[in-house]
Amino acid sequence: MYDSVNLWYPAKYGFNHKEINTIGQCLATSDSYTNSFGQLTINGHLKNYKVRISEKGVSCKGSLAKYFLSDNFQTLNKSDSKRALEKLSDELHISMFLAELKRVDFAQNYIMNHPPETYYTSLGDSQHYQRLIQPKSLYYSNTKRTKLFYNKIAEGKSKGELLPAIWKGKNILRYELRFLNRLSKQFAESEFIASKLFDDRFYISIFDRWYNEYKEITKLNKFNFNTENMNSPKDFWKQLELLAIHTIGKDKIMDEIENLRRQNAFDKPEYYSRIKKDVKAILSSSKHTEQDELITELDKKIKASKTHYR
Repeated sequence: MYDSVNLWYPAKYGFNHKEINTIGQCLATSDSYTNSFGQLTINGHLKNYKVRISEKGVSCKGSLAKYFLSDNFQTLNKSDSKRALEKLSDELHISMFLAELKRVDFAQNYIMNHPPETYYTSLGDSQHYQRLIQPKSLYYSNTKRTKLFYNKIAEGKSKGELLPAIWKGKNILRYELRFLNRLSKQFAESEFIASKLFDDRFYISIFDRWYNEYKEITKLNKFNFNTENMNSPKDFWKQLELLAIHTIGKDKIMDEIENLRRQNAFDKPEYYSRIKKDVKAILSSSKHTEQDELITELDKKIKASKTHYR
């Protein structure tokens, strides 16, 4: 389930000027420079990892899955992540188990009945995230995290990568949650180091976060005009109100009501609560909607991942 893992090994763990050169010799296509204070910095690559070595420490940015498995079409479970860190430690001659985690991507691929792009319009807003749909992907972003859905085959082809033979003719959707910064605060861990990746308690907690972040996304049901109960123009407009709320998204509408409150749009303060109550009442009229088969399929697959992770 792990993909990209950015690591920082601070110099406080101990290595000297000579050891910087030793570590640097492990890198391919490296270059080095010394600043006016005589401080050495080496930049290079260890397979797909971008490595920067200085007297402050060692930075590794890239996909731990691709480093260990030669591609990131697969992801790493907790046992694989331990072996990957062992290999990285051996090659760099420092214990990367002690390195601080600066970014962790948690993801899973799914073989779907339809092209991945088909599912994006059924995934609505998510509170505290900005939703952005692209031709081949759907992003939800804030300052700490990004969750996204994308066409893994299209991504691989765009990078000129050799796709797994088993994926031929298949529709591969990836759901990914990226923890981008301030990870120790996000996980309430005073010491957030790489050995956490294969800790049972942490693996369960990040799996739960990944699953719960999916659940927090508003799922848009199919809308059906109920012609049996449409006896007047008023009935039509009631059903159209429901369609509008589903299209815009409940969270976005609630946010807009709060914006109106801040602008003192109405003379009576109770109007804002009344509108919110009306919106909830309209949404409770579920006889006009039915569960989208696309969401049913996606829900089932993601829920199955969680039921087997232990």
